[in-house]
Amino acid sequence: MNNRPGPVGLISNPGSGHNRQQFERIRARISQCDTIHHIVTASPADIAPALRELARRNITLLAINGGDGTASAILGELVESQLFPRLPMIALLPGGTANMNAGDIGIRGSLVKATAKLCNWCDGPRNTGNKTAHRALLRVVISPAQPAHFGMFLGAGAIIQGTEYAHSKVHSRGLRDDFSLALITLRTVWGVLRDDPRFNRHVSIRLSLDSGEPVQRDALILAVSTLRRLAFGMRPFWSNGPGELRLTLIEQQCTRFARTFISIARGKPSRNAVPASGYHSHNADSICLELEGKLNLDGEILVPDGPVQISASKSLEFLRL
Repeated sequence: MNNRPGPVGLISNPGSGHNRQQFERIRARISQCDTIHHIVTASPADIAPALRELARRNITLLAINGGDGTASAILGELVESQLFPRLPMIALLPGGTANMNAGDIGIRGSLVKATAKLCNWCDGPRNTGNKTAHRALLRVVISPAQPAHFGMFLGAGAIIQGTEYAHSKVHSRGLRDDFSLALITLRTVWGVLRDDPRFNRHVSIRLSLDSGEPVQRDALILAVSTLRRLAFGMRPFWSNGPGELRLTLIEQQCTRFARTFISIARGKPSRNAVPASGYHSHNADSICLELEGKLNLDGEILVPDGPVQISASKSLEFLRL
């Protein structure tokens, strides 16, 4: 039986999705667990000092209570700062709006239930046998003049339009988690099928994998991730090649879009999911993108001003309960 003794650190973002209504309840539950050192952040500027404090306490597990953006900001600082001689294990709580990262490699259930699971694990023997997964982060450089951005999912094309729809029509009504993501995905697919200009705005992309020769694509959807499972169980990456970065690109002129998209989302691509029909899936260790448009990195909208360099960080170990 494997276990992880030692202090536990927890960083919370009370302003993230589910924390806005439940944070005091979550804080009260955590306060009952003497083994957790809890730090509440008020802004991104608080992340680096929080990690320095937890490094001083020699934590062996770092829990994060926030959404995908919060987790990416903390984990990016963790791997870049090199504050820890040995990186701690990571536990992701579903405290945000989407919680796609936590859905793949975090603690399952509602925020209240996931918090209880974490506290019970900390107070118990801390068994990690068959309860861990390893994933890298996407390290995304959009400009030599800016620091790298980190995340676990990057999208372009119709994903940007779906994000805009989510902010204006879905999240503003209090709808969150997998239900809201399913609704957004279905609405985006319906918009593409109806050639609705709000959703069917493709993007010209020049793409190079592992320093290979660049190819030009007119992309309807571009997705890059280090995750295996996306929102509501989607598994849209089917390449078996080597590489930490998983990429799927659907071209604007693809054929049989609805049926093929559904088969891809289910992780069982149909016979039509081939390059000749406009469907591409690759694994790589590095990706270079040039595009005329925006990128969505774990909910953060990025506007590149030149080639975008994507690589994988060192692998992190995640606790799954």
